[in-house]
Amino acid sequence: MVLEALGKSLDSAIRKIRRLPKVDKDAIDALIQELQRALLSADVKVEIVFEATERIKKEAMDTKLSSSIRRRDFIIKIVHDELVNTLGGKSTPIRIKPNKLNIILLVGIQGSGKTTTVGKLANYYKSKGYKIAVVGGDNFRPGAFEQLQQLCDPINVKVYGNPNEKNTVKLVVKQTKLALKQDYNIIIIDTAGRHKEEKELMKEIEKIAAVVKPDEVILVIDGTLGQQAYNQALEFSKATRVGSIIVTKLDGTAKGGGVLSAVAATNAPIKFIGIGEKIDQFELFEPTRFAGTLLGIPDLEGLVQKVQDAMAEPDPEMVKRMMRGKFTLEDLYIQLKAIKKMGRLGKLLGMMGIGNIPDEAKEMAEQNLDQWEVVLNSMTKEEKETPKIIKKSRKRRIAIGSGTSYTTINKMLDQYNQMKSMMKKFMKLRKKSKRGGLPGLPPGFDLPSEFKL
Repeated sequence: MVLEALGKSLDSAIRKIRRLPKVDKDAIDALIQELQRALLSADVKVEIVFEATERIKKEAMDTKLSSSIRRRDFIIKIVHDELVNTLGGKSTPIRIKPNKLNIILLVGIQGSGKTTTVGKLANYYKSKGYKIAVVGGDNFRPGAFEQLQQLCDPINVKVYGNPNEKNTVKLVVKQTKLALKQDYNIIIIDTAGRHKEEKELMKEIEKIAAVVKPDEVILVIDGTLGQQAYNQALEFSKATRVGSIIVTKLDGTAKGGGVLSAVAATNAPIKFIGIGEKIDQFELFEPTRFAGTLLGIPDLEGLVQKVQDAMAEPDPEMVKRMMRGKFTLEDLYIQLKAIKKMGRLGKLLGMMGIGNIPDEAKEMAEQNLDQWEVVLNSMTKEEKETPKIIKKSRKRRIAIGSGTSYTTINKMLDQYNQMKSMMKKFMKLRKKSKRGGLPGLPPGFDLPSEFKL
């Protein structure tokens, strides 16, 4: 398939990392070089390659890991995350509003397989129980309307069109209005292929989108397009609001890196892929499975989950500092991330009944953690370690530096003080208990070793 060569190169790079007894700076540098070579050879845009590999390198070198995570597994996870991010993020279907009309507009350059894709998309949604209509808006290519009919007649999907109409905007608008008179769930509009240099045709797409107001604009990209994909995709995203991408011809043998470039140009995720010429050779795109194939790891999802679970476990030294009430603002941030996934400390506090921590901390984490990370980056080392020195003038400087408000900073400090108070309560309870046991728990129960002071 397309990207086969890239897959082999990435697989080779990952195998080397997995065989090493220890992953150090030199090993990470070597991996980054191999990743860069592999992506560049696959026709991924240079800027995208270096931005992505720089992020991988920084996280691979700077992230502190607990003893329960192997660095090689962590590095595979961040390579996976970067690939998934480059492919447009986690898999999500196109948002189809139930019991309402949904209009989908397909755009793309000549020869991308757009008309065939219209038929495949119609077949996909019809199989899900939707009532579908197709509008043939390509009046440039001879036989385009007839091709749509050949694709849609066997699956009993009505095609609206007029191959004799020369004005494309008039054609699409009139035929869409005819379809609107019927009780359809989804109307899929085909359009003529156009190149980024064909300025008038690009303006035509703008006019069509402005009149029919589609719920989703899908860019159809040929998986074999190569370096041109970035600029082509960029022009389409300027002409209309591209919401998702369908990649065709993934059964070919070309380099295929242009697919990654197209995603980067539009900031739109890949939603479907075409894997053959038949109408049913079409499927939802699964970024993690795709990345797993490229990296040569069939159960990549399992490995990623294993690393994520391990990263949710609190570091023993940090736990000890928290138990003593001597933790920093960074410790608090890390622990709230862990509690968001109910790490061991979160479970322990819940068992002890000290406050309503799990729900409150989860809510706090979900609402504020992203902002708090920015706030922390605007603080000095002294402020993070000794939050009591953060008074009015320091809050003002931190707020300006982080682009946040006093309220955000105060919430963070309040949570810090509440956690300190809770830790003091915990210590008092522990001192009252015999043999290190805890009140309310079975006789003989004691803290796990990593939580002991």
